[in-house]
Formats: sequence, structure tokens, C-alpha cells
Amino acid sequence: VKDFYFTSNLLTDQENIPTYQISHNWQSNNPATISFELRNYQDPLNISSCDIAYNVKTTPVGSATSGTITAGGAEGNKKTINISIPAPQPVAPVEVLVTATATAPYSKILRGKFIITPAITYQLLENADSPVAILEISLAESIEPTRGVTISWSPGAAPDMTNPLVMAAADGGTLDLANGTLTTSLNTAAVYKLVFFKDQAETEYTGVTVSGS
Repeated sequence: VKDFYFTSNLLTDQENIPTYQISHNWQSNNPATISFELRNYQDPLNISSCDIAYNVKTTPVGSATSGTITAGGAEGNKKTINISIPAPQPVAPVEVLVTATATAPYSKILRGKFIITPAITYQLLENADSPVAILEISLAESIEPTRGVTISWSPGAAPDMTNPLVMAAADGGTLDLANGTLTTSLNTAAVYKLVFFKDQAETEYTGVTVSGS
């Protein structure tokens, strides 16, 4: 019988599957990435004496991969796995179950659950028969304390120039009233509101978009 250890820094073979939450800027049109390690050791004293063939799959979306972790290693060997998750349509939180299976010389299954939330979400509240339209921007929790955000608006309304978001963009030279855009840095794990004064109170104004860097 060969020494066999198949472990991970994030996945487990326990019945209770660990859950991790990450945020991603889907508006960048780039897929999100789930990263973790597969290892051939339990600790420095318990290292596999055999090559381990494995495969990794995700459900309900994502890419799959397979490979081999070579035997031994002074402190054991490991492989970093990067799984691409395409942007959902429409943009919404995505729950992905990752399953890593050792297929040779022995079988073992490791699992982990990843919830990917949009880094930035926004909505323009219903505003028919109102002189103003209120924009709400929500930034998900992140390891980064701030995120760059660009707000664009079409003719028919103008932002409240006394709002701190607008004032910060004006001070930073990133407010372009002629083209209807401003760029500013906002705190993550926070919610912001910006009032737009409409040209016509009776109509529904929908001409605002928000994107992040």
C-alpha cells in the first residue's frame, strides 16, 4: 500500500462542504476565477509516495481540468487550480460547486462551494411623475477597500452637484458634464445614492449606467 494524501487549502472531504464568498466585476466582461490548491500531503511528515491523477469539475457552470501531482517533494507537491466562471445573464450571484477527484492510484473526493457576487450593482428607482430620479449603487465586500466607478447619464437629467460623489469627481478632474460622465473611487461594502434632477417630471427617466474598474 502506497502512502496517499490528497488535500486542498479550500476543498474538503468532510460532509459539511465549506462555502466561500467572492466578488467579481462582471461588467468587465471577463470571467471570474476560482483559485485553490490541490496537494499531495497532509503535513510535512505525511507526503504521498505515488503520483496522483486528478480531475476537477464545476456545477452548474465553469470549466473543467485534469492533471497529475507528482510523488514526494521535500515538503510535498501541490498544483494551483484556476477555474473560469463566465458572466451570468442577467448579472446576479452565482453559486458554484467545485469537485476535485483523485482517480489514481486511489480515489478521493474533495468539494467546496463558491458564491460569486457582482462587485457592483445599481438601480434607478421608478421616477415617473417625480422631479427627480434616484440612483442606488451597491458595492460588494472585497479585499480591496475601494473601487473605481464610472457613472454615465444621457440627456434628460442632471446629477445633484452637491452630492459628495459629484464633488469628489469635480475635485479630481473626472467630471464631464458635457458628455454626461463622472468617475470616482467608492468604498467597497457600501451603498451610495445620487439624485438626478429631471428635465420632465412626468416621464420615466432611465438613462443612467454604472460600470466599475
